[in-house]
Amino acid sequence: MSIFYEMDKDFGELLKEKKNFLFIGEAGSGKSEIVLNVAAKLAEQTGAKVQVFDMDQSKPLYRSRDMKDAFAQKGVEINYQLQFLDAPTVVGGVAESLMNKDVYTVLDIGGGHNAARVVGVYAHLLKDDDTVPVYVINPYRPWTKSLKAIDETMSDIVTAARLNRIYILGNPNLGYQTSAEEFMEGLARLDEMLGGIVTVGSFVVRDEIYDEVKNMTDRHLFPIELFLTYSWVDR
Repeated sequence: MSIFYEMDKDFGELLKEKKNFLFIGEAGSGKSEIVLNVAAKLAEQTGAKVQVFDMDQSKPLYRSRDMKDAFAQKGVEINYQLQFLDAPTVVGGVAESLMNKDVYTVLDIGGGHNAARVVGVYAHLLKDDDTVPVYVINPYRPWTKSLKAIDETMSDIVTAARLNRIYILGNPNLGYQTSAEEFMEGLARLDEMLGGIVTVGSFVVRDEIYDEVKNMTDRHLFPIELFLTYSWVDR
């Protein structure tokens, strides 16, 4: 049985069919930005309560929790636990939210296998048919330079999280200035590395270049807005 789940399905369609989403992958793959867009989309299209759990303890910036106040206005509640020095912390309420049929739940997990261990305790709930574990890959990151690197990293993370299936979401980008050509180059690079093992069906694309990119590929595209911006970052 393959670990890869619903790979031919449009990611946007999955958001209409499923209730809970878990985002894992290596550091810097773009998970938190995608999490925010998914949460906003779920709140907009369902009108239901959406809970985000920021479980990333690995970085001080580009965290979904940084948008807590702004997203409250969108009907999204962002939950997190303050960390004291390097002591591990657990965000409360995750299991209850996953089991609540009236709540949409989005889990933002830190990069790498060590961070993925934090969700292992919820493995029995994450295997529910209403839950989609999403593995985000950015082919421009250092640890995705080869099939061997991708396989080792993915295996470590999936094992640590105790998952039995994943949906791969491509996120080829070089930051705020990524062009349509660079996006397509990243898409082709990911296809080449993964070869005949699996075909990634959906890709995240910055909304500014969405119209240009959609005329360059027949893959499913999930346009996102970049919420995590800082005054000192040149866009």
